[in-house]
Amino acid sequence: MPELHDIQSAFAAAVRDREQVPAAARWLVGDGALVASRLAIYRANMVASADKALASAYPVVRQTVGDEFFHGLAREHQRRTPSTSGDLTEFGAGFDAFLAAFEHTQSLPWLPDLARLEWAVHRAYGAADAPDWDAASLGSVDGERQADIRFRWAPGLAVVPARSPIVRVWTIHQPGHDGDFSVDWTQAETALVARSGLAVTVTRCGAGEAAFLAASLDGAPLGDAAGAALSRHPDFDLGALLARAVSARLVCGFTL
Repeated sequence: MPELHDIQSAFAAAVRDREQVPAAARWLVGDGALVASRLAIYRANMVASADKALASAYPVVRQTVGDEFFHGLAREHQRRTPSTSGDLTEFGAGFDAFLAAFEHTQSLPWLPDLARLEWAVHRAYGAADAPDWDAASLGSVDGERQADIRFRWAPGLAVVPARSPIVRVWTIHQPGHDGDFSVDWTQAETALVARSGLAVTVTRCGAGEAAFLAASLDGAPLGDAAGAALSRHPDFDLGALLARAVSARLVCGFTL
């Protein structure tokens, strides 16, 4: 008697890959042709769902490569990396790694960087609201303890380093952009992704700011994060960054 898991595994494999249909056919009612046609319906629905989920998470990637090529990418990504969650908003988390390895995207070396940025934007849209806090409480920390401050950052905040101009590419593909469309492909950019109300912002982040934010997001105390920033940029202005971050509600608390 076959185990249910074995039947489910065979069925899933046949839906992903038509070459696996014969292995699943013995558990299904109907002759080979009928089973294959029924499984093809499941396969088409699965590909359509993958295409829709990826298009929702990666609209700029889709614009840059075109609908037809993007559909092929979605189909191949689904085949190689099937969804492991019942929540389709989680599908596509490894799309950047797929694009970096896929043979037909090697002529687009900036595409994985752009995908990483779009996934951060996608995650920020679904992030929780930042809780309210009293920014004046920072002033109560003794000077000797300030280096021990660990900031709590707003949900969805992310630093995305890249070797390509991802902020520029993302910006010119946003609805309503009516400025210059030129891109300097030699320019490396680090993006800061943040949620502001119902909108997500993407801004260019300097080397010092990026180093500070990345370290602090990883849990480093203020002193260590500032040291990391100064090692990247000797003119890093911690006060200016924190003033902007508090004003924009990127910070939502701290611990010692």
